[in-house]
Amino acid sequence: MASKLYTAQETAITFQDSSGSAVITLQNLAAATGRVSARYDRGAGSIATRYMLRATFQKGVAGVVGEVIAVYIFTSDGTNADGLVGTADAALTTNQALNAYLKLPVIVNTTSTSTAITQSFEVEIPSRYLSVGVINSATGLLLNTANASLITLTPIPLESQ
Repeated sequence: MASKLYTAQETAITFQDSSGSAVITLQNLAAATGRVSARYDRGAGSIATRYMLRATFQKGVAGVVGEVIAVYIFTSDGTNADGLVGTADAALTTNQALNAYLKLPVIVNTTSTSTAITQSFEVEIPSRYLSVGVINSATGLLLNTANASLITLTPIPLESQ
């Protein structure tokens, strides 16, 4: 008998200024600057490796279509972290970003302010610990409103039926 594989969405992990799973200060993030989130512990035992990453950013000033806001994933074994990032929400340098586990570009597609610019990616994250980082390579600040810009990781393990 044939079996089917379905995607079983689980509870999303959110990285945002406040009230999320882990803090990353994206409010008013200036051009040519970066932030890395606090480290998130996915827990011991069996955990999903497939995720849908959805990054949403809002510009505080008119964007330039085609510019990039880069999203990074840093993994850790609990002792050694990719890019030598720490465990707390902090500034992120371009040198640290060189050794990120993944780099994902979000392309500015509007000149409007306060409008969600969203890009989604399917990613695999094998490590227990992770942080997300953002470098705003686009012109101008991100919106000066808490939680207007955020990153969501939704576990999407396969379910056999």
